[in-house]
Amino acid sequence: MVGSEKCDPRTIKAHQATVTLHADRVEISRRGLGRVASDKHTVIPLAEIVQVQWKDPTVLVNGCLFLATAEDVKTVKPLGASKEKAIGGNPHVVLFTSFQRKRYAELRAAVKAAVPDVPTAPVG
Repeated sequence: MVGSEKCDPRTIKAHQATVTLHADRVEISRRGLGRVASDKHTVIPLAEIVQVQWKDPTVLVNGCLFLATAEDVKTVKPLGASKEKAIGGNPHVVLFTSFQRKRYAELRAAVKAAVPDVPTAPVG
């Protein structure tokens, strides 16, 4: 069939999490302390992503990739006063250390290719 090529899932390890990008969804599995701050396992359908926010990792601060849904855009604040409203406590956020810059760039490019029409912006 034309146009029905099957894509293999792409897996990228982040800080305290593993992200698997499928043709129709993103799965985020957290391990260790990553499960304390957020859900152990999160599934985000690509069709529900309305914005991708990012922060490049540096030696001084971790970077992140935030796959925002419509509900996130309404409720989440960059530096929210409560854990529920802060980006860091959101299950749709993946953190990267400065040592994981290559993986961060790889995931950012893969997400952009998967949802090319979704706007992107720096966090904040």
